[in-house]
Amino acid sequence: MNRRIVLILIFILVLVGIIVIAKQREQAANIEQMETQAANELRRLAAEAQAAKQKALEETNRIEAEAQLAKQKALDEARRAEAEAQEARQLAQEAVRQKAEEIQGMVDSLVTQATSMLDAGQYQQAIDIAKKILADDPNNPDAKSIIERATAMLKEAAQEKADALMQRGQESVGGAL
Repeated sequence: MNRRIVLILIFILVLVGIIVIAKQREQAANIEQMETQAANELRRLAAEAQAAKQKALEETNRIEAEAQLAKQKALDEARRAEAEAQEARQLAQEAVRQKAEEIQGMVDSLVTQATSMLDAGQYQQAIDIAKKILADDPNNPDAKSIIERATAMLKEAAQEKADALMQRGQESVGGAL
């Protein structure tokens, strides 16, 4: 009977060993499955990270392209504004030149009129016209000269008139005596 007990015990030990081995295999399979799941999860996360990185890179490139486009647009706009400003300056300079020519033409015409009045003995009219010239061109030497000459001629005419009156007065006084 001892042999039977020993055999039963051996059989029980073998059974326990088989059960333990089966449990270890099951645990090993579970661990292997968990490792596979972890590896799959890592691959999935790595793929998501790569996709996020790619998306971020594409977004950065898009933003940089938009910024470059905006910069170019701003430069183009600045160049256009500069060209418009240059054109406006040129138009303003041309307008000033034309106005100066117009004023000079009017001044020349008035100088001619004042000179004609002076030559015709109309000294006060010559002075009035010369004063109009000085209102537009305060340093006009012709207008100043016309005023000086007309004033001198008026003084001379006044002096001659005074001398003539004086002469008549003396003649009247001398004839009455």
